Amino acid sequence: MKKSIILLLIFYAFPALYGQESYDAVLRAIALSSLGETEESISLLDKAIAVGATADLYLTRGEIYLNASMTKEAVADFMAAERLKEGRGLYGLARCAAATGDAKAASAYLEAHLRSGYKKSEPEIVLDSKMALISSSPEWRALWKKEWYKGFERKKWEIENYLKSGQKEMASETYASLAAEYPGMEVTEYCGALMKMDARTYAEAVKYLVPLTTGASTPPSYLFKLAEAHAGNGDYFAAASVYGRLILAQYPDAKLYLQKADMLSRAGNKKAATADIEKYLGYYPDDFRALSHLGQILAEGGDIFDALPYLNRNIELHPGESEAFSLRGDAWFAGRTWEKAAEDYTMSLDLDPNNPAVNLNLGISLIKCGKSEEACHYLRKAKDLGEKAATQYLSKYCIN
Repeated sequence: MKKSIILLLIFYAFPALYGQESYDAVLRAIALSSLGETEESISLLDKAIAVGATADLYLTRGEIYLNASMTKEAVADFMAAERLKEGRGLYGLARCAAATGDAKAASAYLEAHLRSGYKKSEPEIVLDSKMALISSSPEWRALWKKEWYKGFERKKWEIENYLKSGQKEMASETYASLAAEYPGMEVTEYCGALMKMDARTYAEAVKYLVPLTTGASTPPSYLFKLAEAHAGNGDYFAAASVYGRLILAQYPDAKLYLQKADMLSRAGNKKAATADIEKYLGYYPDDFRALSHLGQILAEGGDIFDALPYLNRNIELHPGESEAFSLRGDAWFAGRTWEKAAEDYTMSLDLDPNNPAVNLNLGISLIKCGKSEEACHYLRKAKDLGEKAATQYLSKYCIN
């Protein structure tokens, strides 16, 4: 959660390039902070700033300080960021003032932020937990009596909100209004892509998004949607390329490596996918999804004993996750080690008894162990849960 907050509050456009070492420091600091390792994350950024200070390094450390209620230190960092790049530190300063209950200073900083080139959207600001602390103040109400946003910006937010909440008809009506009032504008084309994606016509969405994403200053949100559209269209290499572009532009979210790996894996490039997952695990070594995916890739490639350390660690770290056991069961299954596969599938079903695939695989494993009678229970359950492949085993081993 802390990681998401830091990303949302600092980076709403591509940051200036840090240099690889500073970029790595930012990713590690965000990871450490999200894991509650505040002192370590600050120490890491201290060293990076000593080597070469940038506004984004100060912003990152400032947010970590603020999350740790070290407001004085946070203010100093946001001031430093503002000195290095005018406009960049204003929102952080507004949040610091709001955190201390100084509505007058917070509103003044926020007004300056809204006049800058780094203006956040109204929903982002209104939903900010720090800003909520001053939302009942006269200064806050006076600030929002002024109109800070264009009509097309508001319609974009409405469309996004309607689509997110499943109100397709309202989204369609608002998009029709946007297209009529602002034809051909970038925001209109982007919202057109959102409508196409919601309708699952991903190829059409790609056509909308590609012309909007050619420049170096493309908003990250556009690129994330382009990657999503490519994936929806089954063009996994193209989706991986977009995530790679975000990494090269040093968008500060290590999750990009995991997203890119997922696309590469689907495209069949397991080796490159493995490298990206290992990179992600360098930041989040205990991550369930990353350990699962890496173990699965290695097992599917026949490298069972290379996969096991990751799958074992996943079970040690996440013993309450049924999938952790089923994935290791899949590895044993692929290696035809039937008894161990059956043990892990049994553990998985103890946690999630209604998984059709695991019931099927347990049934098959038990058959291979010579326990056909015991297997029939799981095969019947798999069939009842919709697993059609169970039928052939039932007809052969469970006639009675």
